[in-house]
Amino acid sequence: MKRIITAATGIVLLAACSGGNTDADGNGEISANEVAAKAKAEIPKPQAGLYKTTVTMTGLDIPGLPPEMKGHGAGMTTTTEDCMTQAEVDKGFEELVKQGQDGECTYERFDLADGKLDAVMNCKADGRIARMEMAGTTTTTGADLTAKMAMEFDGAGKGTMSFSAKHERIGDCPAK
Repeated sequence: MKRIITAATGIVLLAACSGGNTDADGNGEISANEVAAKAKAEIPKPQAGLYKTTVTMTGLDIPGLPPEMKGHGAGMTTTTEDCMTQAEVDKGFEELVKQGQDGECTYERFDLADGKLDAVMNCKADGRIARMEMAGTTTTTGADLTAKMAMEFDGAGKGTMSFSAKHERIGDCPAK
């Protein structure tokens, strides 16, 4: 699941571009390579620097969850800081879009216009498909995103988890 959230965070690094069909080969799936190609052609690169990402779980619904567990985890927040060097920015969007995916994610939809993101990503996770709907805003220095992920849970059936993520440039990378 962390891999899927990391992939979503990579997506929110993208800045505003014009809309249009991202499924360049017309096979009905939007690959990370197609998203990266669209990004390379149309999107200003993010700024290098130190970024803080805060992910807050806003909901959890798993069938059969005991009543005392309702809402368990909601409000749980994870914050990380990562440095995006100029060398990483210069590698281009393919690496950013694929970050954390290990080639296991495709997109049903990927629309990014005027800084507004609307995307659906499907990822293989632990032998299951997790479907994540994402919406939010992006700039060259950050993003605000909400997402809802649906996946099969062992012995419980299909459940959902929702979260919000804020990704913001907070300064230059520390000197090494």
